[in-house]
Amino acid sequence: MKRTLLALALLLLAFAAPVSSFAQESVSDSAKIEQLISQQYNQLKRLVYLESKHKNMSADLDQLSSSSDELSSQVKETLERLAQSESAINATLETFQQKFDEQNKTIEEVQALLDSKMDQMLLYIGIGIVAALVLMVIVSRSLTATALKNHQANWNAFQEHLFKTK
Repeated sequence: MKRTLLALALLLLAFAAPVSSFAQESVSDSAKIEQLISQQYNQLKRLVYLESKHKNMSADLDQLSSSSDELSSQVKETLERLAQSESAINATLETFQQKFDEQNKTIEEVQALLDSKMDQMLLYIGIGIVAALVLMVIVSRSLTATALKNHQANWNAFQEHLFKTK
């Protein structure tokens, strides 16, 4: 019996050593499991955080994309308006150029008319001056002739008077 007890004790020890090491391993495994669960929880929190950030970034990207599309359409509309304004300005400038050319023609015609009128006036003034000079010469000669005749008549009368008084 001693032998059986001894065999049982040995058998118990043989089974107890792995069980105790299994218990120690199981304690360290449970700590590892808790650590892994904690890490998994932290990773899950990070994943949720990153997913929310990704969702926010996607929303921002969508908003930027729509803003970019809106801005592109506004730029396109502005460029179209600018092109229309440019064509309207060009048409206005062409009209202005035509009116300016017509005005220049009119000014040239008026200038030519004024030049011809001025030439006529200068001709008439010249003719008037020449006529006045001729008239003055004629009147002057006529008056000189009349004065000379009067003077001659007075001289003759004076000489007659002198001869009669002597």
